[in-house]
Amino acid sequence: MKNAATNHNSANDMKSTLNNEELDMREAGKGEEGVSFLSRGETELKIDRSGLQRYLPQCLQFAFAEKSAESLYREYYRIEKRRNTKILLLVLALVDIVLLATYAAAFPVRDVGQLAGQVTFLLGALLILAVVFTVVRCYAAVLPSRLWDCIPFLAWLVQLGHLVCDMWLFSVPRMPGDSVAWTLLYTYMIYLLLPLRLSVCLILSILMAFVHLLLVGVLPKPIDFTENQLGANVLLFVCANLLGCLSYFFLERRQRKAFLETRQSLEAKLILEEESQEQERLLLSVLPKHVAAEIREDLGAVVTGQFKKIYMSRHENVSILFADIVGFTAISSTCTAPELVKILNELFARFDKLSDKYHQLRIKILGDCYYCISGAPEERPDHAVLCVHMGLSMVDAIKSVREKTNTNVDMRVGVHTGAILAGVMGQRQWQFDVYSRDVVLANKMESAGMPGRVHISENTLGFLNGEFEVVPGDGMSREEALRQAGLETYFITKVLKPYPMGTLDEKTEQNGRSGKDDKDSDNSDSDEQDETSKLTGNGEKNFEEDYKARLHQELLGRETKGHIRQQANPLTLFFKDPKLETEFRKIKDTVSLVSISGLPVISIFCTAAYFLVMSGSIFAIICLPSGSMLLAIISLITICPSGLEIGPQMLRRMGYKFIEKPGMRLGIILTMVIIWCIAHIMSTDYENSWTWPASVSLGVLDGNGSNLTTVPPTFPPARLTHNFPQYLTYFAVLELIGLTVLNHLSHLIKLLLTIVIAVIQGFINLNLLQDSLDYYDDRTYGVSDHDMSHSIIQTVIVVVVAVCLILINRQLEVTSRRLFLWQKEVEEQREKVADMRLKNEALVYNILPPHVAKHFLGQSKKDEELYSKSYEAVGVLFAAMPNFSDFYTEDSVNNQGLECLRFLNEVISDYDALLEQPRFKDIIKIKTIGSTYMAASGLTEDCNYDPNAPLKVKWAHLAQLTEFALTLKETLTNINKESFNNFLLRMGINQGPITAGVIGARKPHYDMWGNTVNVSSRMESTGKAGCIQVVEETARILEEFDYVFEQRGLVAVKGKGNLMTYYLLGRKSDLKNSPVKSNLDTPPVQRTSSS
Repeated sequence: MKNAATNHNSANDMKSTLNNEELDMREAGKGEEGVSFLSRGETELKIDRSGLQRYLPQCLQFAFAEKSAESLYREYYRIEKRRNTKILLLVLALVDIVLLATYAAAFPVRDVGQLAGQVTFLLGALLILAVVFTVVRCYAAVLPSRLWDCIPFLAWLVQLGHLVCDMWLFSVPRMPGDSVAWTLLYTYMIYLLLPLRLSVCLILSILMAFVHLLLVGVLPKPIDFTENQLGANVLLFVCANLLGCLSYFFLERRQRKAFLETRQSLEAKLILEEESQEQERLLLSVLPKHVAAEIREDLGAVVTGQFKKIYMSRHENVSILFADIVGFTAISSTCTAPELVKILNELFARFDKLSDKYHQLRIKILGDCYYCISGAPEERPDHAVLCVHMGLSMVDAIKSVREKTNTNVDMRVGVHTGAILAGVMGQRQWQFDVYSRDVVLANKMESAGMPGRVHISENTLGFLNGEFEVVPGDGMSREEALRQAGLETYFITKVLKPYPMGTLDEKTEQNGRSGKDDKDSDNSDSDEQDETSKLTGNGEKNFEEDYKARLHQELLGRETKGHIRQQANPLTLFFKDPKLETEFRKIKDTVSLVSISGLPVISIFCTAAYFLVMSGSIFAIICLPSGSMLLAIISLITICPSGLEIGPQMLRRMGYKFIEKPGMRLGIILTMVIIWCIAHIMSTDYENSWTWPASVSLGVLDGNGSNLTTVPPTFPPARLTHNFPQYLTYFAVLELIGLTVLNHLSHLIKLLLTIVIAVIQGFINLNLLQDSLDYYDDRTYGVSDHDMSHSIIQTVIVVVVAVCLILINRQLEVTSRRLFLWQKEVEEQREKVADMRLKNEALVYNILPPHVAKHFLGQSKKDEELYSKSYEAVGVLFAAMPNFSDFYTEDSVNNQGLECLRFLNEVISDYDALLEQPRFKDIIKIKTIGSTYMAASGLTEDCNYDPNAPLKVKWAHLAQLTEFALTLKETLTNINKESFNNFLLRMGINQGPITAGVIGARKPHYDMWGNTVNVSSRMESTGKAGCIQVVEETARILEEFDYVFEQRGLVAVKGKGNLMTYYLLGRKSDLKNSPVKSNLDTPPVQRTSSS
């Protein structure tokens, strides 16, 4: 539809306003003291700064101040972390198997009973893990919450059991440096995989480190350099906890961001849904459902045919009711315009309720005329019976107006049954209307009727089934059109079968739903008040409960595992859609830059631990501190300019490139990893290391296999070694954990780097450190007391830790991609809802003017509530095609009149298209009445009336309306040339005060009333085809804008007497070269009369 979205710009403005409102809401999350954990623009919830939060740096504050939101997030977070349970159990099972296999291969069996206990313990742990894994995999959806809450603590106990087994239960001497690798891995896993609060994770991690230190503290005999090893252990444990906290914060941030996006999306969705429901209600109150749906579907579509689409359908056997207020002119003379509008509003609101009761479809309100139909668009056999009941009830309803105004007003009702063409015309201010010869006859039935009587045709009588008593109406004697049609008419005198007897509603009543009488309709105010109180009193509460329930469902009920499998490659996890993958890789996250700070932190802690337990060489003394410093400098240069927005401009640009370009990120990270690897390899040199004391107590087994003895070195001085070489493996484990912290790297890149570091460390263990590790074995376990060298054991540890972290990295990648898909779903959902909103707004603004539509949207109103506004200076135009009635025929050639209406739709649509031009911005289309087009100027918000303003300023919109009338003539002339027709416009323009308003809040109809409107209509009806007729005052005003008029003379106007009128000739500038040049400078009042 080319011109359907006529108010598209205003709709886009509304969309922009919505986006601005969302940004304002998000800005509310900006703390007064600085930037919180969730950076600017990412949340509209305030951050809690009480309790433990107050002691955290502002960049790490994250808990929501709103308790309900924080509670819901915690539940959401626990469910999200449960997705990691299977990975956690797999890692624990892998470590369990490795421990079992390693000790079985490394140490000889001394005691069968002791071996049985060891095997039983580890196999029991493995069995528990297998059972829990099976339950989680198969019955995750039905597991109770309490059982889920126990699984993390059960996993932690299994971790603790592994440490106890490794440190104490086996019959080998344990050293302070043993099980450090597992403790580092488990500490990091607590933060990353367990669905627990940060405080609980801290407690469990500290308890695990304390157990390790406690087991070391109860060794059978003190060992030399125990304090050094314990100090190194503490440093490594602290480093692992820092890395765990860092990963916890990043994961927490991503989850909270996803939570907030879902929350904001749902809030926007609920608000938009509520607005859409209001818009839908408003739309369906004016247009039938099938017409509204069809128009909405075509909104914005491109028209490829020769004609614009017309939403018109033909219906047979439809009863049409016209009702007019007799004596309305008397009411107008005794009431002011606002009072008159109020009376009409109350009366027509009652008519609307009656139309609902009697299944009528109100078509239009034309001043004091109300007309409706029954039997379309939904067919029903009792249409005529319902129409007559409707007419009789309207006659009764007018009694209240008669009593209230103390005037002799009454209703004149006419009903006719026949075929209609029903639909909408044009592209603006849509109103459902009906067209056909039978509609014209129904109108004539009303004008030929009598006050207080229901006048029906013989066609209608044929559908009444004897349910009413009638007498002849003799309508042909009072109306020529009825005589020409040869239509006999009747008056209803008595109801033989009271409603709902004889209608389809009788069956409904028999099923237990009794129909309401007219008194029920009158007393429905209390029901509406109850409904309104529900909407206003309990509405907020119901909305909040519904919001919480839906938010709970949106957050906790969604499952995208299968969705990820469909969208991503199962091996690489890359999205199958290249555009989606590119979009995922281009995600910019400034806060994630902080994750690279984990690498220098690891280097600093490892350097400190190295000098506590290693015989440092010259290379190590130079390389380790230098490497740590270099890594710290690179991190600061990368993080500070882009993340904290400080530093030189050149560094800022580089920092921004680091955010925007994945290749640059990878390059910097590879550089940092290479620096660490070089420093790490250099630290393995021991040829130039300091020598340790000649006798070191390292605890070799005595003959009983239980006591520790002091063993002097057995190697020559030229073959110096590291005393505690296993710590270099622990440094590598920390570096592998540091790679996991880098959450902006792909899991495949992490996989490659992990393999590289594991291979490097394996090479170091099996080559560069082999002598040191062999000597460590000799000192600790004895030359023949073990079957597997320590170099192999340390390599196995590195490989197992690498495999565990690869699994964890893959799970983190799945989580990141799942959150990305959720974000895409949220964005698509927003776009869909926003698109629906734009379409509904375009439709609503095509029914009511925008400033009027906004008054009704989002507010609960009763039918009797009035919207009206008085204007002091408004221009009104009526433009009719008087010869269209001669053109309209209902023969088969014109498809029973549909093709004639298609042509009329083209004409009216071209008129509507003119209103999109900026020069006509102050003009509003009011309605169409058949082939008559009504428009007005001075109603928009830009037209502020100032009585002291110059005439050219005050009435500029009237000149605009006049120019619009002339353009209508040109448009119709062009249409005539293209279609080989000879249609003429007969127009009337008037200006002055009016009252504009909406009648019926549930079925709003925008219209205007007043003397200005009546005179403008009479100027059109009494004018001449091809001319624009105005009264003298209008001519005087428009002459100031260089318009030229020709005096017509006195014209009799109903209710106004004789008025001096003028025909508009055009602008002076346009008439200079025209044949008509006489009397151009003569004032209108001095011109001679001519007709």
